[in-house]
Amino acid sequence: MRKLFIILLGIVALSCVPQKDIIYLQDNSVTDTLVDYSNINQKIKIKAFDQLYLQVTSLDDGKINFMSNDANRYGGGRSENDLAMVSYVVDDKGYIQLPIIGNFYVLGLNSDEAASKIQKELEMYLNEPTVKVAFVNKNITVLGYVEKPGRYFYATEHINIFQALGMAGDVNVYGNRKYAVVVRDENNKVTKQRIDLTDVDLLGQKAFYLQPNDVVYIEPMNKRKWGIDTFPWALVLSGITTFILVANYIK
Repeated sequence: MRKLFIILLGIVALSCVPQKDIIYLQDNSVTDTLVDYSNINQKIKIKAFDQLYLQVTSLDDGKINFMSNDANRYGGGRSENDLAMVSYVVDDKGYIQLPIIGNFYVLGLNSDEAASKIQKELEMYLNEPTVKVAFVNKNITVLGYVEKPGRYFYATEHINIFQALGMAGDVNVYGNRKYAVVVRDENNKVTKQRIDLTDVDLLGQKAFYLQPNDVVYIEPMNKRKWGIDTFPWALVLSGITTFILVANYIK
């Protein structure tokens, strides 16, 4: 009977996930102190096939401003789909096609640099132009052991790994927080980077922030690989309990 009890305890222990495997940003310090990390957000660089929305205003009449994108001119509305319809797609060589100006090179620039460069070019055609450049349809994809895997769009300048996981409903209990993988397609190269979500030093690393079109994959823990979470524990424990009761009754 004692051996059976030990086996029962072992089964219960195997079905449990240690707390240290599910806590984010763990700090080994004994006292509860403020964790302060420097992490400078870098402006996103324009890549091939990005969609850019240009807002151009000037002192000219709207009919003269050939770069005007007044809402009335396109039937109104400014949803993500609307912006995509009037955006400029960067080709594989890094150019966008602008009215009258023609091909304009923007590859490797951030949004502010591209706006300044376009504004300088438009000064030849428009009266005191002002240009704003924004990325359209920025998105990340979250896959694996999260509650709601899928593709998610965002409008902010930056997004970090925890914001992305929050969109996907967080990592589920059998997701491996020590081995999140970020796949990135950049400069004609596909890279794979491992991120430990339980390490507090992640706050000071460049990997803390994602780039548009990144894919985040959460691997399963070994317990899930073994199928422990799908094993019929309730049935087994019920059977063992019944066996113990019968054995005691017979004895």
